[in-house]
Amino acid sequence: MVALTVKCVVVATAVLLLISDGVLGDVYMHNPRGSNNRLNERSANRNNGNRMFDSQNNNRGGYNKGDEGVNAFDDYNEQYDMAFFMSHPDHLETGNGESILSVEWTNQHGCGGNDHNDPHKLNCNMVLQYMCVPEIVQEQTRGSCDLECRIPVPGNENCDKETPPCGLSSIIDLDECAEAGYVIAPAELYDQFNCPHDCTSNSNAASAVDCGPSWQTHADGSGWLFPRDGLNTNRQEYTNPSSNGLSEQARFNRKDGDVVRERGLHEDWDYYDECYRRERNRGLFTADQNLRSNSLGYSSAVFTRQNPNNNRRGYECPEERDHWPYWHPSPWVDIAVLTDRVDLCPFYQAESQNVKGKHFCRNTRNCANCIRFNNEEQCTGNGGNWVLHPPHYKPAPECRQAEWTRVNHLGNGRNGQPVRYNWTLPFLSFPEDSSVNHRCVLRLRYNISTDDYDAWRVNASFNNNAGAGVVSPVRQNPNVDIGAKNTALRLAINTAQFGRTFQDRSHVFRLIPRSKAGTVAQRPRLNSNPNTADFFGDRTLYNLNVRGKRGNIVQTFPSVEYDFVPNHLHMNKQDLIHIQWTGSNTHNNGNPAGDGQAGDAGEGRGGTDRHNFVELRRREFGESYPATWEENTIFKNMVDALDGYIPQPTDIGGVEHHTSVVSDRGRDWDEVRQSWALRMASVGFYRSFDYKTSGGDDDPNSIVGREDELNPLLDNAPASYAGGVFRFAEGVYNYMCTRNHNFSNRDQKGHLIVEGDPVGDQIIINGN
Repeated sequence: MVALTVKCVVVATAVLLLISDGVLGDVYMHNPRGSNNRLNERSANRNNGNRMFDSQNNNRGGYNKGDEGVNAFDDYNEQYDMAFFMSHPDHLETGNGESILSVEWTNQHGCGGNDHNDPHKLNCNMVLQYMCVPEIVQEQTRGSCDLECRIPVPGNENCDKETPPCGLSSIIDLDECAEAGYVIAPAELYDQFNCPHDCTSNSNAASAVDCGPSWQTHADGSGWLFPRDGLNTNRQEYTNPSSNGLSEQARFNRKDGDVVRERGLHEDWDYYDECYRRERNRGLFTADQNLRSNSLGYSSAVFTRQNPNNNRRGYECPEERDHWPYWHPSPWVDIAVLTDRVDLCPFYQAESQNVKGKHFCRNTRNCANCIRFNNEEQCTGNGGNWVLHPPHYKPAPECRQAEWTRVNHLGNGRNGQPVRYNWTLPFLSFPEDSSVNHRCVLRLRYNISTDDYDAWRVNASFNNNAGAGVVSPVRQNPNVDIGAKNTALRLAINTAQFGRTFQDRSHVFRLIPRSKAGTVAQRPRLNSNPNTADFFGDRTLYNLNVRGKRGNIVQTFPSVEYDFVPNHLHMNKQDLIHIQWTGSNTHNNGNPAGDGQAGDAGEGRGGTDRHNFVELRRREFGESYPATWEENTIFKNMVDALDGYIPQPTDIGGVEHHTSVVSDRGRDWDEVRQSWALRMASVGFYRSFDYKTSGGDDDPNSIVGREDELNPLLDNAPASYAGGVFRFAEGVYNYMCTRNHNFSNRDQKGHLIVEGDPVGDQIIINGN
């Protein structure tokens, strides 16, 4: 394989060097809820825009992390991670069994169109990516830097060949690696010279076995959640390296002192440390920006034209953030690129790390800082190893025309509907167990440019250089001649923002493999035939969620008010729909409110998000009153149901789908239908009307048996709810949330059509 050198990288990435005018533009993800670096602030402004990543967005945007209960979280087990079921293992081959999540956002500067028949004033790309880690993986010290966990690939089942390269697993516990059916191989990518570790009794030992009890451990030994949203809004620390402290022991000590359990973490410390020490790509166009040097005396990948001073945001690598496709390894898996240049789709797809491995330089015994070098010639010439990091072995990202949106408008697209991408959730394979639960983050990057210069042509030779007589095609705040004698006009141009990337990320969510038939066979259902035991099978599954936060349109902006996502869904009676939502107890939207309005207009206890799901009376979409059970049709037409509860690792003794396979087991189907209508209306506060326990007593979670009553405004109901996965008979159903339906000025409603025959190959969500 031919390595990407500095010279060829310039051409390969110029399209996303992103030339833009120097104004503040934003992108905000509304489903799944984008954080914009928020966590649990009670103010309208976020506390720390540098907490996890560089968004370049307004301080007011974003949503808080969801709470599991009625009060604000104090620890990780009180946070709510949205859980989405994966697609069927064979969905890529068969086209059946897709799980579809509607990703929804607003972008300020516009996008879409093309130069041929639908011109726009700017160029843009929307890049969607995800990062997932098996739940069994914790942030902790590797037990061995001599070995690593590799994923076999066809043609290299034992990982004993150079090509095709085996994948690299995020599993660092070698016992778990073996149990998963992966291959424990000699370390090549992260060996003892590229693996932070410390054996105080033997500096040559690179494993706990060789070291013994003096092997030092990070993250309390047992490990911390990874990735995680954090418990406070402080940024993780980073101690700059010194030229006499480049050993892996020194790296371990820096890392151990920097990383804090209570702070959010997406990219890990090791990733940022390599970015800080790796030289920047000097072939890139930087205009007239003066990029600084790191503590080791050279300008590295943390210094870019958009970030010349390395204002660090979490452990994100600025060079990787600003350029896509990137030329060194990245933990992010590409989902899609939505562009106004579909002619470039073959290039984008071929350069994606989904399908193409990326090289980087590795330290050796005789070269403790060879990770500095970003090309093969310098790497090997200084005693390093130029190594191929394997691809992610995922399908190439989808590439298609971006939806048209208006310039300077954080609103809907051309068709009056929110801008969205219907993401077919992946199946994340895991050999021995088919799959396991994963912790994930979704990333949305919004790249904008204008035609002030040719982004495909410019490179470092166009950088401003007074000594060589080179004038950058764009300069900081230039005075321009307008043809009048002794008269010039000033343009407000910031070349750090000419060619710009904005970003939002979700809070941590979970991807869950579809439950096996044996796990859910005991649930009640309309047809109790054993042939119907498999609930999921290869059915299409749609996710129905809630966007928005507490407040009116002015108070929430640039976030949005409450609504269901998607609020118009067209599906088949064989399909499944998972209805769940999350909310915060700290959306008070107080001061400081920046350049917007503080306040949290709404119903119920201040600062709290609450939602429920009830059918509208008489099935009329213009109604404002919910249907009684006698008038209900959607739950009376329920064919099958499974609750969405999947235990977290901290839920000791938790049972998957506990309500369906334990509480509902053996119940009459009509009784179960009525109970589900009650659960969705009460956010699970009530489990049934009058269930009895096995001993004949009233169920303590039933209306009859529960001592406390549900508050009419849902104040004592949980902020988040795993809800249920349902299959409904054909029909037209309209539904609402009772708490947030202020019919005088806003509503929270949705519309569901269930057809008797297949909808066809085109998935129809909100008309798209």
